[in-house]
Amino acid sequence: MPSAGHVDAGETCLEACVRETKEELGLDTKQNDYKFLKEWLNQKGWELAQIYLLKTDKTIKDMTLQTEEVAEVKWLSYDEFIKLFYSPQFCSFTKEYKDWVAKILKSTTK
Repeated sequence: MPSAGHVDAGETCLEACVRETKEELGLDTKQNDYKFLKEWLNQKGWELAQIYLLKTDKTIKDMTLQTEEVAEVKWLSYDEFIKLFYSPQFCSFTKEYKDWVAKILKSTTK
């Protein structure tokens, strides 16, 4: 989850994806670069999230990280990501959410 944020007033979710990716990773993208995956309701924070996948040929060298928002970016295999994602080192999400992300990513790596 290298890039995330809130939608500004008058902005669509895809416009927010493009803006947040530019702000946090320094990458120029277009709305059609994103694939909608799922809408997720975070009942603890009463947030409705739309989750998109960005596939890009950009490399880490192409990125300029917003250090206040992004601590680190690195390429991981699916198995490496899952190990980190379920560890205490990663942001706390519910097990249900983690299981859903793992399933979605597994289906997109085929």
